[in-house]
Amino acid sequence: MNVDSHLLRLVHHILFREWDPLGVNADEAAAREYSSYIVGILGLLKRGADERKLLLHLIQLQETTLEISPPDPERDRVIASRLLAAYEIAQRGIRPARSAEELLERYQSGERVFNGSRIVTDDHKVLSGCKLDDLVLRNAYVKLSFQGASLRGADFWDAELKGSDYSQADLRGAQFHGSVLGFTSFQDARLEGAQFNEACYHLRMLKTDEFPDS
Repeated sequence: MNVDSHLLRLVHHILFREWDPLGVNADEAAAREYSSYIVGILGLLKRGADERKLLLHLIQLQETTLEISPPDPERDRVIASRLLAAYEIAQRGIRPARSAEELLERYQSGERVFNGSRIVTDDHKVLSGCKLDDLVLRNAYVKLSFQGASLRGADFWDAELKGSDYSQADLRGAQFHGSVLGFTSFQDARLEGAQFNEACYHLRMLKTDEFPDS
């Protein structure tokens, strides 16, 4: 994942999960609602826009494109700051996490992509119940408890997740393409829109639109 695609993913998360002036982010089918605005925001960031320029851009999008009055100008200011932080994160590049505690701390500081991480722990307290929407753990090797966590839109492509616990987790729109899911629990998890095609679950390959047993 290059800098541009990394930044695009971070900006998409901020616009849909955090900004969302239309209030549509409860529906994963609306995940692309603000996608057409990403290119303009990327251009501003690359040209060195400051918080004020980004704030004005967000307000203009709402007033002229969405044709609504900004519901929360202070929120727009927070989002402008978050976009600047996302740009700095993307410039630093992707770094695997070495522990569940580190992953959570870095996620809460704005990072979302932890490809290649190797984390194995039987501690069920660190990530259980946490908000980890759009978390990316591609090509990772992890044994973690995500019990009751919010993982909407998370990406576990080609990850080895043996022994991980997703019971009662919110996995709407999550991606598990090609992942290894032996001894992995999905009991009472929300799986609407989740994708498991070509994932290996208990020694069998799942097909498109097929889910693991709960």
